[in-house]
Amino acid sequence: MGLLVGYRFMIKRLFLSFLQLLNLSLRFLRKGAIGVLGVCLLGTGVPALAGETTVRATYNITAPIGSGEFRFASAQDGARYKMQGSANFKAFLGIYQWKSALASNGYIRSFKPRPNIYAFNARADKKAERIRLNFSSAGVKKIKAVPPTRPHPKRIKVTKSHLRNVVDPLSAVLAFTDKAPSLTNGSKACNRSIQIFDGRHRFDVVLSYKRKAYASLSNGKSRTAFVCRAKYRPIAGHKMNKTVSYMSKSNGLEVWLVPLPKMKMYVPYKIVIPIMVGTATAELANFKVRDPKAGVIALAK
Repeated sequence: MGLLVGYRFMIKRLFLSFLQLLNLSLRFLRKGAIGVLGVCLLGTGVPALAGETTVRATYNITAPIGSGEFRFASAQDGARYKMQGSANFKAFLGIYQWKSALASNGYIRSFKPRPNIYAFNARADKKAERIRLNFSSAGVKKIKAVPPTRPHPKRIKVTKSHLRNVVDPLSAVLAFTDKAPSLTNGSKACNRSIQIFDGRHRFDVVLSYKRKAYASLSNGKSRTAFVCRAKYRPIAGHKMNKTVSYMSKSNGLEVWLVPLPKMKMYVPYKIVIPIMVGTATAELANFKVRDPKAGVIALAK
């Protein structure tokens, strides 16, 4: 039973790590009106905005203990953005299933995401989890987590200072907007740090350039990819158990970024996440950007 619980925790951290490292650099550079957008968790698409730029992507997730799929969609008009994601993961020949849906909305200020609302729903083994976050200009204003986080003497308490200047896991993908993505400079693509709060845990994701590689896309084309080393740094809300300790010490976390200068973004091609029973990967299955000015660009079918 203890081993199964440990695997379940790894599956959840695998998905959250995938969100943390999903470096879709949307082109949120145009100035426009700032507004509040409604959150829709269960819809299959992101409702349209006037003059919007949209991104849709699907990633296949494989691991020694199972496999799954992550779908991502976003829409942007001026400074406003809204995003949705969903994940399905099956492990142990389908004995364990985990499904989730999440959404976030907000606006961009000084080329940085400023979330307004974040919502996360998940279900596994007939157990459900719901998280809602409301943000102010300073950081997290309100937290609602069901079931509530259980107090534990070894859990590092989340304080008000931990909730300042943070983003939710989905808005974190906007931290990689780039006016001029480089085709040759891997350090420019990779070197950055993101402060994240997911409703229970406060952590940093720190990226640095590791090497250059080539991404073979499903449409038969090949592109240069920058491989970034990713470090998971737990700050608060966690217990330093074996899994958290393993992930925080790991040097094997990677995200492969493919520059797309025409759309001013870096697109993640592959994410590699070592877990205690092997290595999990999330690899691009299809990716499409639709922009009013640039038209449609697809990296994979």
